This record gives sequence, structure tokens and C-alpha cells, in this order.
Amino acid sequence: ELSRWSDGTPYIRFTIANNEYYKNGNGEYESIPSFFDCQCKGAYAESMSKHLLKGRRITVEGRLKQQRWTDDQGVKHSAVVVRVKEISLSPFGNNSFRPSEEGQQNEARRYEEDNYQPENNYDASMFDDSEEIPF
Repeated sequence: ELSRWSDGTPYIRFTIANNEYYKNGNGEYESIPSFFDCQCKGAYAESMSKHLLKGRRITVEGRLKQQRWTDDQGVKHSAVVVRVKEISLSPFGNNSFRPSEEGQQNEARRYEEDNYQPENNYDASMFDDSEEIPF
């Protein structure tokens, strides 16, 4: 949804999702979703607001920006957002996109070849903490 700051500058905020596929210990393919908050402003935001619909497959290009603030209770917060420079709309249109089982398997194989392990299954023994950090 298009909004405007107090100075009249148009902006949009939206969230994109990305799935990583891997083969679990049972040999089944699973996905780990990640969600990224995005912001876009100016005439580009005004134009793109007409095309961004929930479930629409898009690609974004931009830079990461960390935002920090303190709430009314004095609690400090931090969030990383994508400051969008460009949005590419998928030729698949407004349909939700879910890769085929074959596509999921191909992506999972690429991770297996690189010995990829999802974050929630990492092995802490691979880190050598016997040396002090020199600072």
C-alpha cells in the first residue's frame, strides 16, 4: 500500500519471502523460509505500488540498512531492511509460485554438493574456540 511521509514523499513497505530447500535426515525435502522487510520511496514506489500483490513473484535489488530505535518503555530495537533500488516482476504474473518437486530436489542437491547445513542443524564442534580473539 502506498503511503506518504509528512513532506509528501511517496513510499511503500513490503516483505519478501525466500525459501531454501534441503534434504532432511529422513531423505525428505524441506524448506526453510526467510522473510525480508523492504522499503522503496519516490516516484518508483508510486509506480510499483500498483504491481506488488501478495504472492506475486518478484526479485529485488538494493542495499541493506540497519535501523535502530528506542520504544516508549526504553527498550532498544534493531532491524535490517532492504532499501530497494529495483524490482523485477516475474513473468509468472500474480500467481503464487511454488517450485516443482523436481526443482526442490535440484536446489537441495546443490546444497548437498556444498555440504550445506541449515542453521538450526549446525555442528558447534566445527568452531575452534581454543585461541583467544586478538582484540
